Amino acid sequence: MSTKSKKYFLVDELVTRANEALPSELALTERTVRYYQSNNLIGKGLKISELPEEFRSKIVQRGNQRYFTPADCTTVVDIRTALAKGASIELLGGGRTQVNEEQYLSPVLQSRSLDYSTGYSSSDHIEFSRSYQMSEIVSDYVALPEVQDAWSLQLRSDLTLNGTGARPNVDTIRGLQRFINLNFAPEHSLAMSDEYDDDEPATGRVRIEIELVDIAAPFSGLLVNASNAEVTPGGGVSGRIWEVCGVDELSPQRTNSKLPLKPGQVAFTTAGRGESRGFTGIVHAYGPRWTSPVDKESLSKGKKQVPMNGEEQTLVRTWENILTMADEYGDNRLAAPLISSGLFGYPFQDCAETTFETILRTPTRVTHVHIRTVSRRSFDQLVEARNRVLRKLDIA
Repeated sequence: MSTKSKKYFLVDELVTRANEALPSELALTERTVRYYQSNNLIGKGLKISELPEEFRSKIVQRGNQRYFTPADCTTVVDIRTALAKGASIELLGGGRTQVNEEQYLSPVLQSRSLDYSTGYSSSDHIEFSRSYQMSEIVSDYVALPEVQDAWSLQLRSDLTLNGTGARPNVDTIRGLQRFINLNFAPEHSLAMSDEYDDDEPATGRVRIEIELVDIAAPFSGLLVNASNAEVTPGGGVSGRIWEVCGVDELSPQRTNSKLPLKPGQVAFTTAGRGESRGFTGIVHAYGPRWTSPVDKESLSKGKKQVPMNGEEQTLVRTWENILTMADEYGDNRLAAPLISSGLFGYPFQDCAETTFETILRTPTRVTHVHIRTVSRRSFDQLVEARNRVLRKLDIA
């Protein structure tokens, strides 16, 4: 069997394959791969017990080694290329790290926690729950979930504050409410929600919320995954979703879809273990890769890039198919990342505006779309892009 035809291989071959696809100035090492793993950009690899029997039975020397696939190789190449073009770890969907890039083999304990999100409820109350927070050891050891206290504070019907650790005291809560009353727009009336009971799809009624929160944070509704063509675990957001919902639970359902997906197409699976977090299912969306030239000067000035290879039409079609699938499964709430803005290289502001316009222009029964990010900078940019689109379409 030739090296190229192998479906599963160790990290040294992963590096070799990736370097064959990369220019020499972007060549990476095993340490680079470990760094990507420590930031949740790629998975830890498959254990021997997770490999197919026909491959597992041929392994003579068994230990704690991890095996990778050609899809992992593609992900590593995409990450390396995106970082070389100026993308940040956070923009690619990875977790923050406190480790110096020159010393990322040192065993340093890190953690990533939820920030705040917006939500809807008819009463003011405080809810308490248990959540899993991943403690990440930058080494060859597998990261284990660490149970921590999480709290959710309903400040008003359209604003929820989530966090971990010590919950706010009464004085802090009152201070937050005073700050909101002084600095936030008046609360929207929920009486208008009655019009959403109509079974007919409509345009312009979707409420788009931007959340600074883990993509897998608890949510009641469908979860949208930024998928690859084969609907397999990827890097960044995709890796996190597969980690939480379960590879063993989701992988067998791939046979229900016609694969590989073409850009713009979607596939559906149940939420697996993610059902315990409120997810009613997963829409795996294969968005477009940006292959057109990028004018960095105009990009720095906030000007729209020119999609020469149909990227914009494909992104529009992707979201139209997401909304159609949500309608088919009878769910009117979605939580999603900004499809194609990470490893696929779609210019962020253009991607956000096209996404929001499509959501608001497409006839659908969906009433709420929550766009999630763990980057504060991306959060601010998403809020600005949403507000620009709302003004453009003259939607209050």
